[in-house]
Amino acid sequence: MIFQLNPKRFKYFDYPLFFSVVLISLLGIFTISTTIKGAAFAIKQSIWVSAGIIVSLIVYHIDTRYIKRSSTIIYLISLFLLVLVFANGVLSHGARRWISLGWVHLQPSEFIKIAVVLMLASYFDENPKPGHYNLKDLLFPALIVLLPTIFILKQPDLGTSVIVAVIAVVIFLSIGLKRSLIIKGFAFVLVLMPFAWWSLKPYQKDRIMGFLDPYSAPTTYGYNTIQSEIAIGSGKLIGLGIDSVGKSQLSFIPESHTDFIFSVFSEQWGFVGDIVLLLLYAVVFLRAITIVKHATNDFDRVAGLGIITYLWISVAFNIGMTVGLLPVVGVPLLFFSYGGSSMITAYFAIGILLAIRYKNKL
Repeated sequence: MIFQLNPKRFKYFDYPLFFSVVLISLLGIFTISTTIKGAAFAIKQSIWVSAGIIVSLIVYHIDTRYIKRSSTIIYLISLFLLVLVFANGVLSHGARRWISLGWVHLQPSEFIKIAVVLMLASYFDENPKPGHYNLKDLLFPALIVLLPTIFILKQPDLGTSVIVAVIAVVIFLSIGLKRSLIIKGFAFVLVLMPFAWWSLKPYQKDRIMGFLDPYSAPTTYGYNTIQSEIAIGSGKLIGLGIDSVGKSQLSFIPESHTDFIFSVFSEQWGFVGDIVLLLLYAVVFLRAITIVKHATNDFDRVAGLGIITYLWISVAFNIGMTVGLLPVVGVPLLFFSYGGSSMITAYFAIGILLAIRYKNKL
């Protein structure tokens, strides 16, 4: 059976992984309720978190063999939704990334992250190679990655396209490549970088310049980074508390409920709060790594590794941009930022990890 509800399965349920994610989500809901968006967005976020929990528990009860068989369908549907964005998408902040379904806005670029992971895992499981993979072997996997990346860049959404690319690179390196191919690939990226710069849109160049020197334009492209750093710094050791009148309450931080919610949390709870939040994420990553280490087949191993990369790079990008270590790329803080598409996708990924753990009876 594809889906089998069996209470005995919870004997092998990864409670530290699951409840760490749920606790992060609850902290996110509470933090959203204190931003300028207030209770209305917190209520919506509660719905998304509840839906995500249900999705993860459903996926947990599905054998990963059936998830593998469904990978092509998941990929094609996600790719179709990406194309549909250009025909019937919602324009916001100069980008067309969402499909409107009444009060719900879907962001297909979130779904494609996991779709690419599952598609690549299925391909390499079906096409194992005893030696190292060469360039010819990677043509179809590269196409799997390239197609959605082109559509994502057209939206435009540089942050998500980079995440998809990083996921693919990690997976490619994990399956075993010829050393000469790795060297050539690295050299190709170096040669391509100048051309990539000139292909960026003006606002994307501004974000990079704002990262390099935000105080050169404190009222334009450096504004977000400066205000975020001020809010985080003002939290000091134990924070200002939720009743404080800080940067987040005065709306100096743009997108305080999504991209820069970590700045709000840091202002309210300080360094101590940040450590607690990061420890919860650490539990998630360590449990995920343990699960993947014990995977017994290539699909579970590659899918698990892709999910770990997706989780890690998303969290690293978001926190990195809020503290000024990375350019502002508009990546949500998984399980924490407001957003239904990212929440459902992230919990779906957790469900797959839980299913892999059960399959190996860890």
